[in-house]
Amino acid sequence: MPEIEPELEKMYRECVRRLYSIAPSFQKVGVLGYHPGLETMSDFSAYLGDPHKSLTAVHIAGTNGKGSVAHMLASALASAYPGERIGLYTSPHLVDFRERIKLVSSATGEVGEHFSMIGKREVLDFMHRAGSFIEERTPSFFEITTAMAFDYFNRENVRVAVIETGLGGRLDSTNIIVPRLSVITSIGIDHKDVLGDTIEQIASEKAGIIKPGVPVVVGDVPDSAYDVIRTRAEQCGSRLYRAGELCDECVGAVVAASEADLHAACQEKNIRTVLTALRVLGLETVSKDSEVYEAIIHAAAITGLRGRWERLSSRPEVICDIGHNVEAVSVSMCQLAKEAGGRHIIMVYGMAGDKDVESVCCLLPDEAEYIMTQASGSRAMPAERLVEIAGKRYSVAVPDVGQAVRLAMSKASADDVVFIGGSSYVVAEVLEKWPEIMGNKKVKK
Repeated sequence: MPEIEPELEKMYRECVRRLYSIAPSFQKVGVLGYHPGLETMSDFSAYLGDPHKSLTAVHIAGTNGKGSVAHMLASALASAYPGERIGLYTSPHLVDFRERIKLVSSATGEVGEHFSMIGKREVLDFMHRAGSFIEERTPSFFEITTAMAFDYFNRENVRVAVIETGLGGRLDSTNIIVPRLSVITSIGIDHKDVLGDTIEQIASEKAGIIKPGVPVVVGDVPDSAYDVIRTRAEQCGSRLYRAGELCDECVGAVVAASEADLHAACQEKNIRTVLTALRVLGLETVSKDSEVYEAIIHAAAITGLRGRWERLSSRPEVICDIGHNVEAVSVSMCQLAKEAGGRHIIMVYGMAGDKDVESVCCLLPDEAEYIMTQASGSRAMPAERLVEIAGKRYSVAVPDVGQAVRLAMSKASADDVVFIGGSSYVVAEVLEKWPEIMGNKKVKK
């Protein structure tokens, strides 16, 4: 007899609570939640019947841009294969755990949401079937979710699975797959405690996703990183393509970026990477009047992607963005200055303590008003400490994210800009609490 919905919801919430308790996530505890190496993941997949071996996959790594590229690529592929579904596995989630594992289908009629998250029953079923392995081998949170994604995509018979790495590449849990295409979006300094503290070391870890004979598309990377990636590709006998190499229409990426519902300035580079990847996968030229082009520029709506230069209201203008390392923040702060156009800026900002906080803070505008905050979890830097490090003149500490945003909204005039960022976990809390934060207050979107 089927469970009634309230009972299903109760069982699902308890299941997720238990999952977090038995396998704390990197999202919450940082490096303590990271299990490098592929042995446990390989054994886990074998326990489930090796579902990853039945998948046609695209594997995506990179310091920045891999989430946006994954979502745009999934949206484009869904449009290119009408009537079929594309699997999409990304991390971290912002509001709902199930955001990590989605099915994307072709957009027909008006543009809107054409995705579904893994069902709550499917999560419960997987945890029941995998229970013995989890109890005996204690895989990490990310290993469990990766196995869940591979198992789900195989059961749903997806046409293509777009798989984003969690951290790095070479030792990432997703790296047991042999994809049809590997993509490396960018290389920058991040996660130094795990991946190394030089561009070359990090590039080597990301290039670890390259498999023998599997083509590779590489986005905008420093020359030293490209040399590392090229060497790895040559060793594997893999054809290497730079973003824009195969497609004359990539000159249209500028137009696409200006129309896209993913608004960040970096999207032009990401779109070039997506267009090149589509050509390597055998799709024809993507013209401006094609359905695939429409799928790319409406990727956020089609796939449900959030937190990438997302506007929550217009008066005051409230923007949230998950960029949190030097390269991403540099781009977002340039865009913020341009779009603010001299208007007063109120920053609600919080960072993880394991980031290059001092370097990031040097990129933040001096004349803005700051409300420093901290997301829940042990990784978050205390708001008071962030005030000290940032050294901004107009700065207060409000540790609770919801209270910090409420304070910003109470201070903001209709013409001001409120920027929320510094950490995907700060943005996640804001998105989850936004209706509660605003209460009955009317804001224009």
